[in-house]
Amino acid sequence: MTLLAKIIVATCLLSATACQQASGDYQLKYVQDGDSAILCCDKGETFIVRLKDIDAPEKDQPFANQSKQYLKQLINGKSLKLIGKKKDRYGRLLADIIVDEESVNKQMIKTGHAWLWRYSENLKLQWLQKQAKKQKLGLWALPESQRIEPWQWRKQNKRK
Repeated sequence: MTLLAKIIVATCLLSATACQQASGDYQLKYVQDGDSAILCCDKGETFIVRLKDIDAPEKDQPFANQSKQYLKQLINGKSLKLIGKKKDRYGRLLADIIVDEESVNKQMIKTGHAWLWRYSENLKLQWLQKQAKKQKLGLWALPESQRIEPWQWRKQNKRK
């Protein structure tokens, strides 16, 4: 992680407040990758959201940039609603991001821009991933040798 990325993450973690659990609209500040973004509420406070039930390619993985750019396209400049209150071990809010009554998380799976999180029990997302794979959408169009699940990639490429 670069120094700038560490500063952004630290700033967001320090400024995370009840804002992230309030009802209301949120706006995008920055897309970190295909499954996490920094959002802002009407109070101007920022926090990190980790999209629930999905896992996108890591920074140096094939298709990582396409995944990140697609998430940005889906949420940039839009009014975002969040569903979720739990946090992960890094303090990020685990949530579904909703734009115009549609789940962005679902859209990422449906178009092949992310994998279903390996522990997800969401049957709808499981079905959508099977359909995307069958249709060779997004990352499913990559040669099989380049389709390494993010959890495998992280295990094989541990940070120092």
